Amino acid sequence: MKSGVVPALYTIMQALVEYLPVIPEMTLNTELPLAAFDGVSRAFLLCNIIPPVVLNHQLADVSTSPWTLLLTSLVTANTGFFVVNFLSFLQPYSLTLSTPPEMLPYGWTTLDLWCAPLITGLYALLTHAQPFWAEAHSTLLGFLGAASVDADGLVKAAPVDPEVARAACAAILAVMFSVRTAKNLGGDLWKPKAEKIKEKVQ
Repeated sequence: MKSGVVPALYTIMQALVEYLPVIPEMTLNTELPLAAFDGVSRAFLLCNIIPPVVLNHQLADVSTSPWTLLLTSLVTANTGFFVVNFLSFLQPYSLTLSTPPEMLPYGWTTLDLWCAPLITGLYALLTHAQPFWAEAHSTLLGFLGAASVDADGLVKAAPVDPEVARAACAAILAVMFSVRTAKNLGGDLWKPKAEKIKEKVQ
């Protein structure tokens, strides 16, 4: 028997939106908590849902490939945004094909685009999800002088507990999204000092 939790959740959310007397404006006070929550919830996707799909694959070439892990994270986390923007779902006019922001000049700088493989890679690095990441972790700590050396003289790094690694990734994502929100909606907080002085003079 299929669970009705997800349809019920979306039904309730849609009803709340429909019965709101006024849709709140996008301000720093309303968007900042949502940005932090977005970071925490997306960490679950990037750390607990996507990696097992690759790591449990029956082909060893797939399950042990770091590139497969990163590309899967990139595609899985961004396909929805890409399709929505490509078909103009959020625009007030009828569905039309348009170039997604990620495909425009400097679109690669979009935070949502590159944070997915970055966080999944960080999680894999900390937890030694694949042999490559275990070696990379040991090498990195060796450069920093924080790794231990085993009896054979090889640099070894212990994996981090998956829950701790996910918490670290969630904190990083929450900070990244919160900074972006503050920059976009913070107003005078992010204006250069010279620009503020110029406005006062005028």
